[in-house]
Amino acid sequence: MYIVRLTETEETLDDITEICHYLKNHKSLMQLMTEEEAEALNYILRPTFNADHNEDEKREYWDKLVKDFTITDHNGKKLRFIREKGTNALFFGGKEGFETIEEINHHQPNLKY
Repeated sequence: MYIVRLTETEETLDDITEICHYLKNHKSLMQLMTEEEAEALNYILRPTFNADHNEDEKREYWDKLVKDFTITDHNGKKLRFIREKGTNALFFGGKEGFETIEEINHHQPNLKY
């Protein structure tokens, strides 16, 4: 079981950029991406002159990447981005890990992890 919380709420453009830099810097993850996913990552990381320049387009590429990017761990389990209902927090991991987090939240809603 594997799960990582990436954000507390819906991610900002800074969060998106940080996550994309992490993916880009880990060559083993880049090798698992399709050409389309790698192009989306490169578009998101493309430098701009203004902080908000192309933000809508970058978010479109990001949304597609979040929806489509899936890898398989050494046990054959699918790992992907998962969004928590209510908070829109972003996680990366397997379905089993996310279900465990949801179960904990259901029984102990004020628990911080």
